[in-house]
Amino acid sequence: MFFKSLGTFASNPFSLYWKKCWEFQIVHMEGGIYLEAKGLGVSLRAPFLPNDNPLIAADRLILREEINRKSLYNAWKLTTHNHKLNH
Repeated sequence: MFFKSLGTFASNPFSLYWKKCWEFQIVHMEGGIYLEAKGLGVSLRAPFLPNDNPLIAADRLILREEINRKSLYNAWKLTTHNHKLNH
């Protein structure tokens, strides 16, 4: 499967040069079209809208995951730090 992105044709699956450890794929399942990302032992999926640019949608999906992971790490770190102070 090939899709047109920014005037050039890209293959499916595709990758982003600034996110080399991730592989992206546009899939049709469950009655909709989704962008699926696999990498770092994680599989992510988000709806892919008809007017979306695949590269921007992929970057947005990974950015959302990185923000979520950073938030969880900071919450864990704060809880660990507070636990040490209380005991």
